[in-house]
Amino acid sequence: MKRPLLKNLLVALVVASPSITAAAAESAQPISDGALRLEALRAIFPGMEVSPDRNAKKPERRRPTPGEMFFPDALADEDVYRVVGKALNEAEKGASEDISVRTFSDTRQVRFRLFGWPGENGAGLLAVLQYDFLGARPAMACLSIGLLAHLVKDSKDWRVHNEYLLDMMHHSSLQKIDLLDLTGRGKIELLIESDGGGAGSACSTLQVFDLNHGRFDELVNTYSRLVYMTDDWFAQVLDIGRTRHTHGQRFCCVKTTLFENGKWFKPERVTHPCYGRGDGVDADDVNERNKLLTPLH
Repeated sequence: MKRPLLKNLLVALVVASPSITAAAAESAQPISDGALRLEALRAIFPGMEVSPDRNAKKPERRRPTPGEMFFPDALADEDVYRVVGKALNEAEKGASEDISVRTFSDTRQVRFRLFGWPGENGAGLLAVLQYDFLGARPAMACLSIGLLAHLVKDSKDWRVHNEYLLDMMHHSSLQKIDLLDLTGRGKIELLIESDGGGAGSACSTLQVFDLNHGRFDELVNTYSRLVYMTDDWFAQVLDIGRTRHTHGQRFCCVKTTLFENGKWFKPERVTHPCYGRGDGVDADDVNERNKLLTPLH
């Protein structure tokens, strides 16, 4: 995905925060074991046909060009899996619909990343999924599904312990998936960037989750990119080093702004905002959204 933007925004972001590249290298590595990945998907989609889709085309990899707002796809290099079965819940029912003829697809196109759940010593898994339905033409309010899932070992099998549904409004991809120590004390947290938007706007959100209680406890939720006509245009990235200096009590960013409240900055304005724990988190909205994961009868 791309949006028009003035030249040099992305360059400014990288130059302003040299710690970003080094921090990314510290992210926990995903699980590549094909058999375990299939087991995880079969636990998330019980009773369904799950298989690698050898014929699926991967998104074309390209570099951002000067003059655009770039929304990278964090899962562009991941294999695609075909998961066939009826909709599990209201979220899937909406995403699987062809609203022009009121029919429903039962074929998912799933890409995901799998990690060991921090601190569970092989007895827990973290799956971050992005998927849509083959042939569906859903409403923009439920364009595709971004899902976080915690799996635990139950005897010999994996089962879903809990899930978190990312905002579905105009959602089509994930920009970042990282497990990082943001406290400097070995406490691993999940960083997610997920795209979205609405009338006249495109955005991605930056969310951090505490995983240390076996669930997705959201710590902060703020924009990582925002384009709203020529009123507000900015991008920001988490500054890992400055965040660690606060022992994860504040989430510090490098923010590059081109427009704010209609004012144009030339050159772009670079600031260093920090967000407190709980900033932007709407527990009621999360609870209502997660109700869409309730199994259909």
